[in-house]
Formats: sequence, C-alpha cells, structure tokens
Amino acid sequence: MNRNAATLSAKSRRTHRKSRLGCGECKRRRIKCDEKKPNCNNCAKHAIVCTFSITEGFEPGSLAVSDSCPSIQARPPQRRYQFRPWQRLSEDSRRTAISSQVENQHAPNKSTGTQCDISTTISSGGISFADLHLFHHFTVTTYKTVVDEVDGHNLWQNRVPQWSASFPSILHLILALSALHLSHEQPDLREAYIQQADDHFTFGVRSITAVLSQVDESNCQRVYISTVLICFVYFGRGPRAGEYLVFSDRGHAEWMMLMHGVKLVLQSFQEKIFSGILGPESGSFIRGIKPSLQSEWQEHATQIQKVQSQVEQEISDNTDRFMYVSAIYDLLSTLNEVYENRSTEKASVGLMQVLMGWLYRLPGEFVSFLEGKEPLSLVVLAHWAVLLRYMRSVWFMKGWDAHILSGIRTSLHPDFQSRIEWPLRQVQRNK
Repeated sequence: MNRNAATLSAKSRRTHRKSRLGCGECKRRRIKCDEKKPNCNNCAKHAIVCTFSITEGFEPGSLAVSDSCPSIQARPPQRRYQFRPWQRLSEDSRRTAISSQVENQHAPNKSTGTQCDISTTISSGGISFADLHLFHHFTVTTYKTVVDEVDGHNLWQNRVPQWSASFPSILHLILALSALHLSHEQPDLREAYIQQADDHFTFGVRSITAVLSQVDESNCQRVYISTVLICFVYFGRGPRAGEYLVFSDRGHAEWMMLMHGVKLVLQSFQEKIFSGILGPESGSFIRGIKPSLQSEWQEHATQIQKVQSQVEQEISDNTDRFMYVSAIYDLLSTLNEVYENRSTEKASVGLMQVLMGWLYRLPGEFVSFLEGKEPLSLVVLAHWAVLLRYMRSVWFMKGWDAHILSGIRTSLHPDFQSRIEWPLRQVQRNK
C-alpha cells in the first residue's frame, strides 16, 4: 500500500507543470513560482532575497560600456545570500585579502571605482570594495589627522564626505588622502596604497581643473576644499627629490602652482568661502608665549633679525629691500603665532594654516627670487623651514623640514652657507 501511495505521489509531481520563467530560488528548491516581481510570494513568505529583485531592470549588455565610467564591465547577475557564516581570518589571511583587494582594483579591465563619481558607480553597481574601504577609513580616522582636535570635526567628518557625493574632485581627493594615511599606518601594504592614492589624485586634479573655469558662489566652498585636499595629498605623498615647495631643480615648483590655484579661488570668493560651515570659529584664544618657551622663541627671533640686518645692508635697491623686510616682518609674526599655538598645547596639525599662510602671502617677486635661487631669499626661507619641525608629529608632514633645508643647502652659494648653520643645527638636533 505504501508503494502504491509513493507511485501515485510521484505521478502527481510529474504531471505538475513547473514555471520555466520562475525565480532562481524557486527553481533551486524545485517548487512552483508565481513569477511575481520584484519578489515572488514564495521568497517573500520565507524572507529570502528573490533573484527577481536583483535582476529587475537588468538587460544584457546594458552595463557593457558606460559613458560616465568606461571601466565598468557587464557582469551576469550573481546569487546573493541574506546570511552567511562568519569566519575568523588569521592575520596573514587578512593581510593577503586586503592586498588582493587593493591590487585587483588596478589590474587591467578591473578598476571599477577610481575613474567615476560616486553617484554613477553606486547606481551602476561598480564602486569597488577597496574604495569603500578608503571612504570608511577617512570618515572614521583620517579626518581627525587634518584638523585640530577641537575645531572642524563637523566639517571634515560630515560635510566634506557629503559634498563628495556630488563633487567628484572631493571624492577622489579624500580617497587619495585616506590611501596615503593607510600607507603610513600599514607599511607592509604601502606600495598598493600609494598606487591607489596616485590614481585618485590624478582624477581629483583632473576634475577640479575642469571646474575652475566655472567657479561661482554655489560651488566655491567645494572648490576651495578641493584645493586644500590637493595640498594635504601633496604633503602626504612625501618629499620628492628636486622639489622643495617654493623652488625646484626643474623650473617652477609644483607646490607653488597648486598655491596659485588656491589664490585664484580665494581672491574671487573669499567672503563667500569663509562663511557658514567654513566661517571663523567662535571663542577666545589664549595669547602670549608661556615661560618655558620664551628662550626658544627669543633665540629664533634673534636669528631672523640677523637676517634682516644683512638684507638691509646688502640690498641696495629700495623696492627689493622693502619687499625682503616685509617678508621678514611677516615671518616674525608667523613665529609669534606658532609659539602662541604651541603654548596652548593644541594639536600640531593646527600649525598647518599658520605656516602655509606665510608662503601664501609671499609676493610674486619674492617667489621669483626663490625660484631663481637668489641667496638671500633662500636664507630667509631656511629660517621659515625650521618651524616645520614642530609638525613632525603629523603623519603627512614627516621629513619635510629636513628635506627643504637640504635643498636650500645644495642650492645655496658657498659664500652664504654659514648663514643657514643655525637652521640646519636645529633640524639635526631635533631629529
């Protein structure tokens, strides 16, 4: 009797017509699918991700070539699982996985994230895991390293990542900065992260260059943040042979060309840029230099004043002498501000805008003297560069003080070498 029942049951299953157009889950389970989209009733009843919801709207070849992101390749729909078992990875396995993720992104025909804006890549399913990893690292860790511990967290952790969703240059540049930060934190993966950073930096600069001719009040803050990020990435990439910020062994210095872009934006929209989220911080700041730093400050000020005396005695042209003295007065003011900031014991990254401000304010004639390696201009620069040693605790500023001073020493005429002995001693003593 049981055998007859089994035979009847088998016959009834054979006469039951299965759907040929059913979802993948129903076919796998060998049950009839009602073909309801985007989720069939069987999948909805069992809380399973229906393959209809994955392939809805997908047409073969529709992703073969994207005008906005030509690197995205068409892929057949893959099965997705709502749950998957958790596995503990060994340290070696973890490193191998990360290295593979980073390196695979740059393999031929596999790059899916570095050439596209985030809105396009997400909607197309093409943003890479490696780029998501960089984006997450920026919003959790990297942003803290570019801003003072007290001020600016809301801007760099929240607003800048929000802007990146609609402003490709910001997206690429924060990914580049994040990759450089990771290369600093994980030296064993340095080469892979550096490659990522270089790719994103290239596309970030290309994007902002295309926008510079269209800057207006609606986008000037985003353009300004892009130029600031370019500067951070430039420093984070580390010192390069022959490039010394303000002068170079190969013509115009790369850094000063970047600063020129910042100037163009600020000169046209300064009031609008430094408003709202980018407006000045409220609150009072402690002024004055604490006693323990007084002698150190006085020593440096005395050395700068010696340079001023030399300038006043040796430069006969009134216009040039006035320009030099003005730059030296500004350097003394910068020195005071550096020591006032150090006296408050705020994070060293807060010195960035103070020190770069002196370079930003240098008149074009003075920059031309530096590019031509005029001796007295290099001596003045050496007494500024020594201040960079107070930023050594900032990961993207490591090595810059010694690098710039080494370039000055190499470029300076032998008759003037004795005039930079004090800056060189300070840098070597504090290594």
